[in-house]
Amino acid sequence: MSSTPLNLSSSAASAEVHTALTPYGWDEGWADAFAPYAAQGLVPGRVVRVDRGLCDIVTGDGVVRADTEFVVPRDPMKVVCTGDWVAVDPAGDPRYVRTLLPRRTAFVRSTSSKRSEGQILAANVDHAVIAVSLAVELDLGRIERFLALAWESAA
Repeated sequence: MSSTPLNLSSSAASAEVHTALTPYGWDEGWADAFAPYAAQGLVPGRVVRVDRGLCDIVTGDGVVRADTEFVVPRDPMKVVCTGDWVAVDPAGDPRYVRTLLPRRTAFVRSTSSKRSEGQILAANVDHAVIAVSLAVELDLGRIERFLALAWESAA
């Protein structure tokens, strides 16, 4: 009998998280990908800002600041970036991002270095809008690069 309230409470908490994160793109696919981390007591969130090893994450409880120390890869294409969905500690000072959920899409550009590597600009973007000023002459080459970037990202 004691398992029923626990299941209801867990289900209610899950529904509350779903409702709070839906405006940020949370859906059943993300919920399924996150399920193993929910069992570990972690909470889902969407990265809205990243700077120097710290990030701001929207969670069901609002925006939290978290450290990315545990998810620092050697591959620059796998760093935490704006738009990523993550599993984060529910409490602590500081909180820590424990893992990144697999990305669906990614905006990537080549770096300015001589090495052939990419730089991730944003992740899990569904729609892209390309806007340019009409106050100056159109640079069709620039628009073409933006279109190619949007096309390659799968947004």
